[in-house]
Parts: sequence; C-alpha cells; structure tokens
Amino acid sequence: MYSPHIALMSVVQADSSRHPAKLRFGRRDSETSFTDPRLEQLIVFRALLENLLRQKTHFENEGEVERLRLERFRSEGASERQLHVQEQVVKKSKVMLPGIVFKMRNEVDKLRRFLNGHEQGLRQLDADLYDQSRDLLQKCQHCLDTL
Repeated sequence: MYSPHIALMSVVQADSSRHPAKLRFGRRDSETSFTDPRLEQLIVFRALLENLLRQKTHFENEGEVERLRLERFRSEGASERQLHVQEQVVKKSKVMLPGIVFKMRNEVDKLRRFLNGHEQGLRQLDADLYDQSRDLLQKCQHCLDTL
C-alpha cells in the first residue's frame, strides 16, 4: 500500500542536513572483524536454544501459577464467569508448551548434528563457546527427557 505522505516524509528526512541518512542495519566499525561462519552459526544455535529454554521455563511456571490461582478462586467461591476466564488462562498457558517443546527438540537435534560434524574445528576456534554450547545442549536434553 502506497502512502504519499510517508514517502514524502522519508525523502525529506533523508535530504535533511540535521538528520543525515544512515543505513539502518549497517554494522559498526567494531563489528567489521571477520569471524568464522561456523562460530556465527554456533552463536545463533546457542541463542535460539537459550531463548526456547527460557520460554519453556516461563510457560511452565506461568501455568503453575495460574492453576494455583484457579484453585484459590474455587476455594474462595468466585463467580462462574471468573472461574471460566481463569480456566481459559490456564488452558492458554498449557497450549504454548507443546510448540516450544517441538521447536526445542528440533533445535537440539540440529545443534547436536552441527557439533558432531565440526567438533575439532569449533573447539580450536573458541573452546569456551564450544563448551558452553555442549553444556546448553545437555541441559536442554535433560529438560526434554524429564517431560
């Protein structure tokens, strides 16, 4: 959808001397050092798994808190409407977990294959990052095994 006022505003801002045009996603000078693409891929895998682990923990805790809240509402004799709404909240928190677990299983498998395929090279490039990734892989695998 074309919006002429937005296009005009973009042109004016780019031509303005007060606001010099910059590349929005350009790298800083400090980021121009070249790294091995395998390390960058390992960083992405690790960040993704950390995020999924954090989400899983959050939704498990949230589900437990909401379930306890529902029990408290029942014991206090809350209205049917409040109970219904709280039951829906509990259901929604439970619905999030299977998708997160599915993604986590896939990413754990991908990271395991990646680490097994590039083990010596990655360990030589950055042993600390490699060890952190191995620890995270074990933590995620333990988390998946305890389901």
